[in-house]
Amino acid sequence: MWLSLPGAACTLIPLEGWTALSIYFSEHLNAKITRWDGAVDDYDGLHSVDWAVSQFKAGHFTAGGNKPSCNQRGNWIEPDGRGRTFYVGKRENGKLIRIYEKGKQLGDPNSPWVRWEVELHNTRRVIPWDVLTRPGQYVAGAYPSTRWAHKESCRIKTAQKTEEITYDSLTHYARQGYGKHLNVMFKKEGSAEKVMERLVREGRPARLEIPSPPEQSPEDN
Repeated sequence: MWLSLPGAACTLIPLEGWTALSIYFSEHLNAKITRWDGAVDDYDGLHSVDWAVSQFKAGHFTAGGNKPSCNQRGNWIEPDGRGRTFYVGKRENGKLIRIYEKGKQLGDPNSPWVRWEVELHNTRRVIPWDVLTRPGQYVAGAYPSTRWAHKESCRIKTAQKTEEITYDSLTHYARQGYGKHLNVMFKKEGSAEKVMERLVREGRPARLEIPSPPEQSPEDN
């Protein structure tokens, strides 16, 4: 049996639940982890994609053996606010890291928010179950350049910032796409209430359906 938990599902599991989950799968089912993704968010952008490139050039992504390969995505010549990604390593080798401008990816061209995301596969390595209970330490230990990552971070803050940026982005594109039509509707209908009666629908946009983590104190997760 193969089980995959996406990020949205992981958000809903309380911290103490990871310990029980790892014991159940490892001891009772004799299962193994074939892929693990662990991320740390730098909301202030102190460890930017440009900083990551400088670290790569200085050899700080070499954790023994040969220097890994790198790749880039996005507009690096003239950054346009849509976000850039810097990749180190290859998936087929079992280990890679992507550093990307998360806030810009969500729609805020001025956001400094950067995400460092390590991806491990069980290619020539055994992924320990500790990655579920101590994710920050494994991100920090992946490369010399990620040692800064082992510090307290709060999953609730990540969810809040994601919703904030997504809301602002959707509002911006709604204004760009329908602002003029709304202006005509206000003049034709005579009031904002009548316009809202014709436009408002129940529910929320799918992009704003962001799972809320269980309430907890800030932890390394």
